Formats: sequence, C-alpha cells, structure tokens
Amino acid sequence: MRLRSILLCCLLIPSAAWSQRTSFAGTWTGYWTRSGDTLPVTMVVQRDTTGRHTATFDAERLRVSGVPFADVRIEGCCDVTLVLRGDRSTIEFSGHLRRDSLSGVFREGTSDGRFAFVRARPAAPAFDEREVTFQSGGNTLAGTLLLPRGQRPVPAVVFLHGSGPEGRWASRFLASRMADRGVAALMFDKRGVAGSSGDWRAAGPDDLAADAVAAVARLLNEPRIDPKRIGIHGHSQGGTLAPLVAVRSPHVAFVIASAAAGLPTDSVEIFSILNSVLPQATTASDSASAKQYTRELVSVAYHGQPRARLDSLVERFNTRPWFFAPPAPDNHYWTFSRVFATYDGIAWWSRVRVPVLLVYGAEDQRVPAAASASRIEGALRAGGNTQVTVQLHPGADHTFRLRPGPGGWPVTAPDYVSGLLSWLAQRSALLRDTPH
Repeated sequence: MRLRSILLCCLLIPSAAWSQRTSFAGTWTGYWTRSGDTLPVTMVVQRDTTGRHTATFDAERLRVSGVPFADVRIEGCCDVTLVLRGDRSTIEFSGHLRRDSLSGVFREGTSDGRFAFVRARPAAPAFDEREVTFQSGGNTLAGTLLLPRGQRPVPAVVFLHGSGPEGRWASRFLASRMADRGVAALMFDKRGVAGSSGDWRAAGPDDLAADAVAAVARLLNEPRIDPKRIGIHGHSQGGTLAPLVAVRSPHVAFVIASAAAGLPTDSVEIFSILNSVLPQATTASDSASAKQYTRELVSVAYHGQPRARLDSLVERFNTRPWFFAPPAPDNHYWTFSRVFATYDGIAWWSRVRVPVLLVYGAEDQRVPAAASASRIEGALRAGGNTQVTVQLHPGADHTFRLRPGPGGWPVTAPDYVSGLLSWLAQRSALLRDTPH
C-alpha cells in the first residue's frame, strides 16, 4: 500500500505542476512600479503546441501595443522570467505564479522595481488583424492590416516610417487606437526590415515615397475600405516625406504629419546635433567649437565638401566634453545625407491639395517645431490649400512626451492622442458626407 501511495504521488505531482504551468497563458492586467511611479500594463501570454510561451504587452502611457518580450521562461511549476530588450536597455522580470496572480521584481541596469498582475478576461477585439504583402518596384513589402469589424465601408490610414530600420510595431499603438474607433490601419515593415525585402540604407526619398504609394494602392483592393477616405500618417522622416506621397498618389484623401521638418534638411540636421551636444559644452569656447565642428560635419555629409578640414577639427576638438566622433566612412549616414540633401519638402507641400493636420511638440529637439509648422502652413496656403490644422503641444518633445516621472516612465502630452483622433474622426466624417 505504501509503495502504491508513493507511485501515485509521483504520478500526480508532475500532472499538477504541468496544470499550473499551462495556466500562465491568458490575459493579465497589472502594473510595473519604480521609485514610487506606477505604470499600468496589460500582458498577453500564449502557449504553442510545443509548450513554448510567448508574451506581448500594451501600455497606454508608453504608447505601445503588442510589444513582444524577447524571452519567456518557466522553471518548475511557478517561477517565471520575462526579458524585454529595447534599443537602449534590457529589463528582466523575475516573478512567481500563484494561480491567477503573478508578482515579482525587475531590473533595468542598476535600477530595480516591482511588478504585479492578475488574470483578466480578454476584451472582445473591435477589429480583425490580417497579414498582407504588396509589391513596390522589385521589393515585396510585408505588413499588418487592422480592419474594424462590421459591414459598412470604413476610412483607412497608411503609416509611413520614421528614419532607421523601422518595423510595423512602431506604429501599432496609434494604428490600434484608430481601428478601435472605426478606422482601418495598414502598418508595414520598412524595406529590408523584418518581413520586407530590399535595403532601407540604399533608399532615397523617391524610393520610400514609392513604398507608401504602393501601400495606399494595396488598400484599394479591400472591399470594406472606402477608396475615397484613405489617408496617410507619418512621423519625423515619415511626416517630412508625406507631401511627396500625397502628391504622387491620387488616392490620398488626407495627411497627418507629426514632427515634419519644414526647413532644409541640412539646417534640421545642425539643429538636431547641436541640441544633443551643446548641453555638454561647459564654456562659451566649447559652445563655439561645437557649432563649428557640427557645421563642418554637415557640410561634408550633405554637400560633399572635402573631408580634410573635418579631420583637422577632429584632432583639435576630440578631448572636448561635447565631442563625438564622425560616423565611420562606410556608415550609411554619408550616403543617406547626400541623397536627402536634395529633398525640398516645402516645394512638395505647396502642391498638396487635401486636408492636412500638422502635429508638433513645442520642445522638439530634433526638428524646429514652430518654424517648421509656420513654413509648411505657409506653403500650403500659398498653394491655395486652406484645409490645414496645426496642433502644437506645450512642453512636449519629438515623440510628444513630457518630462518623465520619478520612475523614468514617460508621460504623454495630455491632448496628443485625443486631439489627433478627434481630427481624424471629423475629417473622415466630412469626407464621407462629401459627394464624390
């Protein structure tokens, strides 16, 4: 009898442990907290047929949706480890699972915090999600279409990319908020990123605009999307190239451009670099030398000036506190700069005839906000387009965030998301009610 009891025990323990282990899958709501600052988070965990778990998280305050954890591990029945890798840091979460709750600690560099979640009932989605591909020249571009549920034709927005190797996830937060409100959204991987072929490093303004034009054309094949209500949204580089897309595609019905540069590209680069280095300049002499060095770097990069003078300034200033080394000779920065130096955004804005929303953070350190808004609005009106709205958010930076809270979590400008969505809703309704 005793042997039988031991055998039963040994058989039952793994079964119970496995039952608890599989219970990790599902929707969890909770928070991360650090230095007294609390960040609400929703996490979705899935388990595939091999027993492997994956997880994503949403955070309204961070303006992220569906961000994947790089690693999810479960040891024994209940010890959970999640690893989140960002562009600049890695956060590791270590917690313990107790039926319908999960809690523990996390570490990011030298900073510690705590987290806690409880199991939640998943909300019924307001939209369907579908993978799509389309052609642009010789490249196959891959993306995700968020399509609101229902029968009526809906408006749609195509998301343009910022600079660098940007994938579709960068746009997912705004895309999902639009889809929640009845506006379809197409976000796609930049050429050479994730599921898209090609090479973004070798792409100029014409190439990137062609990709966006192809994305707009792809939506014309969707029977539930109103072909007269397709617009584009671009942030930073995407906003700067938005007028080129709007002019080249006859199907673009409206434009949302956030942090779009309205000054020549070399001037914007000088503005951006100096905002990064001048805080490290401790004297008037340091400031003057930083400005001299930056102008010479941009002159070489954007206008092909000889490199000798820049190299001499490197030798002269490389011990200054503000100094940064030029990119390596084979860095794509040099070819990118030469190609974009010829782009004249203002000339393209003067040819845009559809409604435009310009959105800026007043304290943008990458793009001169007030000057850009003024010049773009002036170009639109000079071209006969009076359908322009400017939203300038006080205290907000290039990504529409205010100074972070004590825990380092960013704070979004209060009216940024609501103001953008309100304009989109009003504009979509007007376009729907306008005879075609």
